[in-house]
Amino acid sequence: MKRFLHIFFAAGMLLLATIACSDTNSQQTPSSGQNGIFRSISPLEAKTLIETRKDLVLVDVRSPDEMYEGSIPGSRLIPFGELARGRMTLPEGQPLLLICAVGGRSFAVGQYFSGKGYAEIYNLSGGISAWKAAGLPLQR
Repeated sequence: MKRFLHIFFAAGMLLLATIACSDTNSQQTPSSGQNGIFRSISPLEAKTLIETRKDLVLVDVRSPDEMYEGSIPGSRLIPFGELARGRMTLPEGQPLLLICAVGGRSFAVGQYFSGKGYAEIYNLSGGISAWKAAGLPLQR
């Protein structure tokens, strides 16, 4: 039964990632209500959030192989694949900024965990690609 749940979760996460990657314009709509806040933010909004919210946890959901492109200083690697397999989960009780290559996987993860009751989740719209294009710092 546990294996079935992991497979079901992984399939759902992949479906959400596919949908999120196919329509990036829909990522701009904030979502709030009984499940809290979930919205995509621009790289400049993310930079401001990082500077002003000391309790913010930066979570990079890319694979370890993708880290050669650099990462946002202070971010923590929790790969999408590990989340999808149920081997890892996101930190609870703190606001989260989710990061990936172009914003699709992090959007899918944010939608999923927002539905699970996480109170405050932000998705970096455009991912590391948009962060780099905005001229913001990366660590190698």
